[in-house]
Order: sequence, then C-alpha cells, then structure tokens
Amino acid sequence: MDIMDYCNLNQAQLLHETVSKVDRDKTAIIFKDRILSWGELRELSSKLAKALLRAGIKKGDRVGIMMTNIPEWIVVRNAVAWIGAWLVPINTRYKTHELEMILSSGEVNALFIMDTAVGIDFIELLYTVCPGLSGFAPGKIALPELPYLQTVICLSPNNHGGMFRFSDFLESGQGISDKDLNAAMTAVTPHDVSTVLFTSGTTGVPKGVLTTHHQSNRVFAKMGKVFQLAENDAILGCTPFFTNFGLLTTIKLGELFGTRIVIFETFNTAEIIEGVQKHNITMFAGTPAMFTMLMNDGDFSPAKFMSMRVGDIGGAPYTPTLVREITEKFGMSLFAAYGMTENTGLTTFSEAGDTPELIANSVGKKFNEGCDIKIVDIKSRLELPCGQQGEILTRGWNVTPGYYNNPDQYAKSFDKDGWFLTGDLGEMDENGYLKLTGRLKELIISGGLNIDPLEVEQIITQHPAVACCFAVGLPDKRMGELVGVFVILKEGIQADANDIIAFCEGKIGKYKIPRYLKFVTESQIPRTAVGKVQKFKLREIGVKEFNLPSTN
Repeated sequence: MDIMDYCNLNQAQLLHETVSKVDRDKTAIIFKDRILSWGELRELSSKLAKALLRAGIKKGDRVGIMMTNIPEWIVVRNAVAWIGAWLVPINTRYKTHELEMILSSGEVNALFIMDTAVGIDFIELLYTVCPGLSGFAPGKIALPELPYLQTVICLSPNNHGGMFRFSDFLESGQGISDKDLNAAMTAVTPHDVSTVLFTSGTTGVPKGVLTTHHQSNRVFAKMGKVFQLAENDAILGCTPFFTNFGLLTTIKLGELFGTRIVIFETFNTAEIIEGVQKHNITMFAGTPAMFTMLMNDGDFSPAKFMSMRVGDIGGAPYTPTLVREITEKFGMSLFAAYGMTENTGLTTFSEAGDTPELIANSVGKKFNEGCDIKIVDIKSRLELPCGQQGEILTRGWNVTPGYYNNPDQYAKSFDKDGWFLTGDLGEMDENGYLKLTGRLKELIISGGLNIDPLEVEQIITQHPAVACCFAVGLPDKRMGELVGVFVILKEGIQADANDIIAFCEGKIGKYKIPRYLKFVTESQIPRTAVGKVQKFKLREIGVKEFNLPSTN
C-alpha cells in the first residue's frame, strides 16, 4: 500500500486491512507463552468493541487504560478505536494524585485496569482515589468527585467491588450485532481523534494531547517504509505502551505492516536478550539508556543480536561513540529521531547512511511532507539563518488538533502565524539537519545572561570521574538564577565538588560555572517512563538541598 492509502483508514479499518493482506493465522503478538494470530486479535477486539457499545460507550467518549505491556492492552486499544471512542493511556507509575488528575482532566468514562503487576496493587490505588467505588454495582458508578466515570473493567480472576471482571465484560456484548458494530466503525473518519495522550511532564503539569487516526497512520506508515518493515520482521515491544515509543513505534508499526510484536512486560535485560534470540527480533526503538543496559548485561554478545537489523534512538543525548558501539554490537542500522506528542511523535528523522557523528550530533531532517519547521530568535521571533540557536517551531498536518478541554493552553502554543511553539531549542545546518540544544524552559538566565545547560553538562562530563550530569537553574535573589548540577560519578571512582568546579574554569565563562553541586546516584534522578530527565523536579530537589527560596 502507498502511504496515503493508510491515511484514508481509521484504526479499525486498518486492522481489517492487515488481516486481509496477511495470513489470518500468522502471528501478531507473542507474550511469554501466549501467541495471538492476526485473526484472533481482530476477533477479540471486535468482541470487546461490542461490549463497550453494550455498556453505553460511544464515539467521543474517553476510555482510560492503566495496564502494563500485555496483549490485552492492544485489544483494548483496538476496541476503543473501533467504536470511535478516545483512548487515554495512563502511566502505570502514577500514584493517587496523578491518577485522579488524569481521570478528572480527561473526563474518563470507562477505565480498564489490572489487579496487580510488577509489584503494583492497582486495585488499592484506584480504591484510594475512589473510596466509594466498591459500593456501586459494576457499570453504575456515580462518584461526585469523578462524575464522568461510569464503568471500570479489571483484568483479574477475582471480583472487585464496583468493577466488571475483564472476562465477564468481554462476553457481555453478545446482544450487539455485527451490523451495529459495523455502523459504529464506519461512523469514524480518519480525521477523528483516536487518542488523548497526556504529556510525560518533563516540565510540569501534563496536558491531554489529541491525535487523530490519520496523523498516526501517515507518520508511521512512512517510518515503516524507511525501515522496510515486512511481515517477517519482529518488533521488540519493551517500551511502555502508554508512551509514544510503545503506542506508535511498536503497536502502530506492527499493525501497519503485519509485523509481529514480541511483548515484554518490563525492561528485563536477561529476558530481552533471550527473547531476541528465540523470536529473531529485527527492530528496536529505544532510549540510549536501554541500549546501554543491554550491552552492559553480562550475558550480552553481538552473536545473540544477529537478527537485529534496524531501529531508532531518542529521548536523551548520546555520543558518536555510543552510536558506533550500538551499530557494531547490535549489527543494526540506527536512525536518530526527534518528535513530541504534539507533533504525532515524529518531526525529524535521520537518513540511511548517515555517519555516527551525524546521528549523534543531529536528529535528522524534516520527516513529514507538507509540514514545516524553522528556527526563530527567542526575543525578536524572527527566523534565524543556519547555525544559529533559537526556538524550534513546527507547522502542518502532524500538529495536534488540540489539548483536551484546554483551549487556552492550546491557543498559547501557537504564534500569530499558526506556528506551533515546541519550547525546544535547536539550530539547523546548511543541509537541513536539526541539532537539539536544549529546552527553552530549561534555559538558565543568570544576571540577564542566557546559559545553555547542555553546554555546562558537556564540559563536566569530560571530567574523567564523571559518568553524566544534569544542570539546572537554581533561584538566587541577586542574579535571578545560578547554575546547579547533579553529578553521577563513574563506578569505583571518587571526586570532590571543588575538583569538578575547578575543572570547568577556563573552559566556560565564570557565570556558567556551577555554584551548587550535588553528587547523586542514577536512582535519584527523576525520569519519565521513557527515561527523560524531569528537570523541574531536579530544581525542586536543589531548592530543598541547598535551602534556597522556592521562587526568585
């Protein structure tokens, strides 16, 4: 199929197309000892879609899902899209405040959860958020604090107050005919919303980003074409499905190209190494930390990854050395990518044959035809020439049609000419390659002077004792902000703060040299589910650690 052919389908129609073009008995999903064929996946998705219709869920309703990576996640996602409802993926790391915020802000009508997994008791979590839930009959929820929530479905062998068991709910749609289901499906257009994905929160409160069927189909159909994905490929499904990495670069790619998805519930390096060999996995999209963890596993060897042929890396900075190491040890073609939820996950992409230096020092070229990207001066807002740093702006069909129930924030995200304000800093070279240089909100302003935290981090990581570091602006009454850094030392190597600060002298301006330094371990660095550092939380830690005023 041509890329534009995919764009004319909604998600349910795409699943039908995939089943029709591949053998319906061909494997779609592998999870531990479970195998689902494409035909079985469609049948389960259809069955669950009927149950949702029977429960009163309709086009435009919001359906939350808080589950780990399991086959039911994909079944729920398909069923929700089938009837035109909007999927609201929920981070399984969320606690009570965050879960309540998503259920309330997303006006979630129905929620799919599991009982327990990876040491998390989701039942207890939900009962804490909804203390009166257990007193309602399943499907008859009426909570004053969550007035939209009507139905909770729990994947569990046991009954829980106020909730349907998943297995029982799955059988409850028998009164809905195929004709009724087909009518619901055909009422969904490719330009209807499919997903409300709340941003990961690297800078603060998450926003519910809307994405349409058309957008995700079009962007990732092209990505799959670049990867030359086919039915005989296998995707490593270890990134959380509630993220763009999992939802689009894993599930969506598998669906578009009839490629089997090998699911891992957690990022367990031993299980993944074994699984890559057992299932001949060929494609992996992950963060630098994921690739590094795999290579650092004592059982890793290039011979065990001989099946791996293509993938992309993103979510955090990385070096040319790491790119070379990945391509050599994994034997794969590696692509760099830049995107954000508001741009359907992918804005720029590197090209086949790009050198490790180019992959490490840029995030590729503009990826989507019919979309634009430019760099503007932070103050004047005028477009900048090549080689100058400014804010990255985007425009085109890949930009989100809105933030759920937040029109004011959405309006503030665009300039007067309709360009989306990414909040990312970067520069473009003469060949159209984009280099990311930081986040506008992470820019440190000390005494009126701009300090790029990435520049400070790059200098400090040159110190022989430093594994990595993270620079933030900490409040100061006189200067506005001063540089603070959180430093992780290499294993078995010692250093003191004065030594590292002295190392910076003569390499960067005095106003850029850290005034505050704290040694930390990797586990103390707050990250999102895909490994992005949450610098706003680091600033909060720094304020407490150094007893600073919380505001300037």
